[in-house]
Amino acid sequence: MASFVVLAPQQDGQRNDDRTVFIRDGFAFLALVFTIPWLLVNRLWFEAAAVFGLMIALSTVGSYTGREDMAAVITALLSLLVAFEGNNWRVAALERRGFDALGVVDARNTSDAETAWFLGDNIVSPPAVPVITRPAPPAQVSHKPALGGRIGLVGLRGEN
Repeated sequence: MASFVVLAPQQDGQRNDDRTVFIRDGFAFLALVFTIPWLLVNRLWFEAAAVFGLMIALSTVGSYTGREDMAAVITALLSLLVAFEGNNWRVAALERRGFDALGVVDARNTSDAETAWFLGDNIVSPPAVPVITRPAPPAQVSHKPALGGRIGLVGLRGEN
């Protein structure tokens, strides 16, 4: 079973169930094959521009240095990154547009996730972002950067 993140916008303090969005948490195969079009269809404009710019830069540098094979490998790895992180980018983009993450539903496909959500089956509480707690600092202060927040390639529940 796959996990689906459920997002809905708030309008005048009320949740709008008509615009509820279900996004699969996991690998997006179409993002691997059709990287730029997938980003554009999902309205990830900045990410599409950044990935397109990186792909152009990589192919240009590869052609000038004679390392087209290395540029192709790095471009494929960039597409793989988009396939792994694309759905998380979609969730973040919707949250920036005013959608609230309401919960996570376990289902086989999107239509089953919708049915389970609106009937109240297989619902997990709102997505838990892994929180890293640290003990109180020692007497000596270390100037190492603190690790915190969300780490890429980690599911919404904190598992790999």
